[in-house]
Amino acid sequence: MERGYDKGGRVLTGLFLVAAGTLLFAFKMGLPLPPWLFTWPVALIAFGILVCVRHNSINAGGIILILVGGLNLIDKLEPELNFHAFIAPVIIIILGLVFILKPKRMWKHKRKWNEKVVEDFDASWKHAYDEKNNDDSDYIDSTSVFGGVKKNILSKNFKGGEITCFMAGAEFNLSQCDIQNQVVLEVTQVFGGTKLIIPANWRIKSEVVTVFGGIEDKRPLQPGNINYDKVLVLIGTTVFGGIDIRSY
Repeated sequence: MERGYDKGGRVLTGLFLVAAGTLLFAFKMGLPLPPWLFTWPVALIAFGILVCVRHNSINAGGIILILVGGLNLIDKLEPELNFHAFIAPVIIIILGLVFILKPKRMWKHKRKWNEKVVEDFDASWKHAYDEKNNDDSDYIDSTSVFGGVKKNILSKNFKGGEITCFMAGAEFNLSQCDIQNQVVLEVTQVFGGTKLIIPANWRIKSEVVTVFGGIEDKRPLQPGNINYDKVLVLIGTTVFGGIDIRSY
């Protein structure tokens, strides 16, 4: 992962917090700002926009935050509309459309590390929906909605991929895999969870944005055993979910 990406994310987050704090300070000092500006729906909308801007693309996690915040804000400002009853189905429908129309940003993004990514993806796309437990393809391309997926990835030249979960779970066993240098795995999940089983000596670098969720590396600590030439970079968004990292 390029250092510029890390820095850009920190700067955007910092600017977001500075702006929020400045507005709150001004409100407390008596500036005539609307009170609804400091409600939790507005905070969700702002954070959702931040997530989308940071990822520079249509991001399912960011979109769901904007939807939840926006619909609840409408319901709060115009209670006579009785919009609250329709919030859940509208969110599910729009989120489904986002998953369908979402561009494969990850493959474009990964071209910085591997110029052959498009050619390799075209050659291995047929493995994306393989229902067998064992999969020897070099990429993960998994989408789970109201269900789950569990696979053993056996590639000796694993190159990353994309995992998307909505009210679902995913488990990928990468303990038999090998990677060369640095690979990127994008994880986007809303009300879901992902379990990754990886070799104990891989280095994990996380750039995942988490909202009411978390990432936990439960591998046993083995000082001096980390191979800094094998780096798994995690990017994406987790909303009401978690990523569980383990090793055997």
